[in-house]
Amino acid sequence: MSDLKKITIAVSSLPKNGWWNNGIVAYHDNDMMNNGAIPNQGLLNEEHKNLIKALDKYSLETIIVPFKSELEKSKKYDFVFMRDHFLCNTNKDIVMCNMKLSERMNEGEYVISTLNDLQYRVSFLDEDCIAEGGEFFYLPNENILLAGQCRNNLKGAEQMAEKLNVSNLHIINSSGYHLDTSISPIFNNEYDCIGLICAREVFNNNEINDLRSICKSNQWELIEIEHQDINSSLSFRTAMNGLTLPGLFIGSTKLNQRQISDFALSNNIIFDSTNVSQFNLSGGSVHCLTNELF
Repeated sequence: MSDLKKITIAVSSLPKNGWWNNGIVAYHDNDMMNNGAIPNQGLLNEEHKNLIKALDKYSLETIIVPFKSELEKSKKYDFVFMRDHFLCNTNKDIVMCNMKLSERMNEGEYVISTLNDLQYRVSFLDEDCIAEGGEFFYLPNENILLAGQCRNNLKGAEQMAEKLNVSNLHIINSSGYHLDTSISPIFNNEYDCIGLICAREVFNNNEINDLRSICKSNQWELIEIEHQDINSSLSFRTAMNGLTLPGLFIGSTKLNQRQISDFALSNNIIFDSTNVSQFNLSGGSVHCLTNELF
């Protein structure tokens, strides 16, 4: 985990008057949201504090982005999912995302002042580009961008790759509403991507074959975990939706599958967890709540 001190993690603060305190309003294309659920605000605050403690445990610097009152007034509660607002590369270039859903449009503008204060170069996608942060994984050492296509459009993924100046863009299709609910890359201690975990059930045969081909061409091990029922699938995909860093993976619950445990042991990777059950009610997990700044 030698590179961890070079990475800053952006996390949102919480709204002052409660988060979804009148009940979550689920989006039509998100199978992981619990429509009408009312988060336990005390537990939510505790889980938020514990997330920060989990980052502190590994000496990760944390930047807290304010949850502005304007967001609260307009009930844009999912601003807390910091992942969706931007992507950052190792040259301190930041590209702001364009959200697909009208309910979440313009959230990202409330992050920009913080990013400017930190001296990042901020750029924007064309208006007809759709690109949400949860649909991407940036692999720093390889300078590769992995992109989903459930909420992104192709132009959004391609322009994001162009503005980040990556060497390769790999499009990964699945039925997960965001790519981070379908796969997670795993990095060794030097920040090389050495494998991908995937939820096999969200890929059809053509899609999984394409993913296998991508992994083979990059010499990444593909760990396929398949579930036969919806509840176990949602549980696994929530846990897999974690913050993945050099030699470290922080999820919402432990990933105890034998394939994953053996891979972690043989590659000296720490799998840790911090419960974010109340945030899970709105379909987000640890990966969604965090975003890397290089």
